[in-house]
Amino acid sequence: MLDSLKKNPGLLWGVAARDGKAQNIIDDTASDILAAPHDWCWMHFALSDHRARRFLEDFDTAPAAAREMLLEDETRPQLHLGPGCAWGVIPDFEKDFAEKDFGEGSVAFYLDASHLITTRHHPMRVVDEVREKIQNTTPPPAPVDVFVMLNERFVEIAEKRFAVFARWIDRLEDRVLGEQGDLDKTGLGSVRREVARFHREFASLRASYARAMNSRVPIPDNPVSPHLPALLQAAEDFDRDATGLSERARLLYEEIDTRIASATNRSLQTLTIISTLLLPPTFVVGAFGMNVPDIPWAGDHSGFWWAFGLCIAVVGASWAVLKRYDIL
Repeated sequence: MLDSLKKNPGLLWGVAARDGKAQNIIDDTASDILAAPHDWCWMHFALSDHRARRFLEDFDTAPAAAREMLLEDETRPQLHLGPGCAWGVIPDFEKDFAEKDFGEGSVAFYLDASHLITTRHHPMRVVDEVREKIQNTTPPPAPVDVFVMLNERFVEIAEKRFAVFARWIDRLEDRVLGEQGDLDKTGLGSVRREVARFHREFASLRASYARAMNSRVPIPDNPVSPHLPALLQAAEDFDRDATGLSERARLLYEEIDTRIASATNRSLQTLTIISTLLLPPTFVVGAFGMNVPDIPWAGDHSGFWWAFGLCIAVVGASWAVLKRYDIL
């Protein structure tokens, strides 16, 4: 590995644990720091850098399947176990340099007793926060503990967002049931979309951890195996929370849609009744407005009022007919 490091591996940042302390690694100092005795190292790469890709292709410490996973564009959460190592993809949150989240993201990883390798295509929030945390932790946790911390931090952020979504849905539910406000501008669609995204991610995590824990082929000395029950339980818990929020949002969306449709139907019914009542007088006015001989009351000074009275009588008769058949 050190020969590859001397060629500038395209390292974004890294951490080396030695003598109970964490030391930062940058691209220029990676070979010197890792040449000295150390307990383990965490190296984080951007796949947009071709030097990082060359380094990972030659990283013979990891199995070929792990190297392929680190280099490909897979975003579906998954976990694979090998003798003394593990690799896969875990979810994260994209962010910009102003620390603003941009939605879903993912990080590919490989770990064994001495290494933690992570790769990404865009800046990620969870890996940066965990790196800052372990830099201030004495002694630094082992690679598998960092992997657990990455999962736990993602769950913590998701839990906070779930709490925000739940409060928002509670308030919206009160508005809908109380028939208050403009229900057509609730923004419920964006909340449903993000909750559905969390549901997909936690469902994938749950499935991958369950498959790894219930593997028919025994994996000797795997560092992740002891942590799988807790990771699986957390994924199941939040998958249920996401499912519950998604169901509440869906039912609320349907209730709002029903109320909007009902209001629209009432408006259309009112317009239909008005149009029905105006049709007969419109016919009367059109008939008396024809420029032909023998129009009734054409030469009578009170002809306008006779025609007006006829319009009122026709409207009254139409109203009576509609009431008779319970249309009004």
